[in-house]
Amino acid sequence: MHFLRRLLYMMLVIVGVSMLMFVLVRVIPGDPIAKALGQGADAASIKKMRDQMGLDQPIYIQYFRYIEGITRGQLGMSLVEYRDTAEIIKDKFPATLELILASMTLAVILAIPLGVVSALKRNSLTDHFNTLISLIGVSFPQFWSGLMVQLFFGYILAFLPITGRISGPPPMAITQFFLIDSLLTLNFPAFWDALVHLAAPAFVLSLAPLANITRLIRANMIDEMSKDYINVSKATGMPQAVISFKYMLRNAFSPAMTMIGFMIPLQMGTAFVVEQVFAWPGIARFGAEAITTNDFNGAVGVTLVISVAVVVTNFIVDELYGVLDPRIKLRR
Repeated sequence: MHFLRRLLYMMLVIVGVSMLMFVLVRVIPGDPIAKALGQGADAASIKKMRDQMGLDQPIYIQYFRYIEGITRGQLGMSLVEYRDTAEIIKDKFPATLELILASMTLAVILAIPLGVVSALKRNSLTDHFNTLISLIGVSFPQFWSGLMVQLFFGYILAFLPITGRISGPPPMAITQFFLIDSLLTLNFPAFWDALVHLAAPAFVLSLAPLANITRLIRANMIDEMSKDYINVSKATGMPQAVISFKYMLRNAFSPAMTMIGFMIPLQMGTAFVVEQVFAWPGIARFGAEAITTNDFNGAVGVTLVISVAVVVTNFIVDELYGVLDPRIKLRR
């Protein structure tokens, strides 16, 4: 029953977002058809293309036709690349997902020890240093951080490439993730090439979640220190490392998991800055271009994908929450 209720909620959210975006992008000032065809387009050409795309119909008919297209795996022709938006998202989505997963993995791996150490050494020089790093991570805009990383690691040290996803030929497409595909095909030169291209944008994109997760883990760890089971564990002579990482961290990480779950799809919406700076061929960059060029099919398609990612990730996080804390499962 819980699963069906959650599934119904997910469907309602996706339909609501699609309706809202479908209406909003069509009330934006300007004629996207005339903009797509260029200044030299005459009125007859504009009217012909508008009729072909069904824009001469009432908006509710346009929406139903759009939903009908979704059932066939179509999201409408993009006015940026002049092909179906579903095909564009299919080609670009793996690049964005690989970037986001890499950035979130890096953020979590670094945030756990930083948060735990800051809590155990509260108000120490280490704690103040980690707090400073966290403030820097959430304060500096991503475009500035990206440019600084490009300048230092790309130009001064000449260690990392500053644009693109790979320099040489991509590995054989299996999962569309270059790192995974290169390992599956034992193409180690392509793996290293993809890794060094991914390093800089993933690091820049990880700064904000790294800071937020670190601060949350630190606060939760400090709260766990005052609980009775910690004093009992210390009285029995249990090592501090076991208490901190086996018991305290498990309870402290549960709220952080909720934040991580919301950050993963949220990163898709904020990744357009990083993708633009590093010329990363993802859907976030395509979505930004679609909005600036009044490409309504592209904008709605990208928004729909992000909405699906949000509700699906939220569902997965809720289920994992019950694994970490069985009491939540019992209350459902």
